Amino acid sequence: MKTRYKIAGLAVVAVAGSLLLGGSLWWWFAGVFVGKAVARLLLTVALAVILYFLIYILIYASIIGGILWILIG
Repeated sequence: MKTRYKIAGLAVVAVAGSLLLGGSLWWWFAGVFVGKAVARLLLTVALAVILYFLIYILIYASIIGGILWILIG
């Protein structure tokens, strides 16, 4: 998606929010950009936590599997 369309979409959200709910247009612009950044940050942290737990589980599963392989063999 082109950058100008993204910016236009954010501007429409800011103008609509300003008209419907009141408040300054510039505060709505700031809120939209900050909200977008916070959402990206939260998604990044969630992905990092999920990857950490998957790697943690895989390491311990391979250790336990190796021990069982030695004991059974």
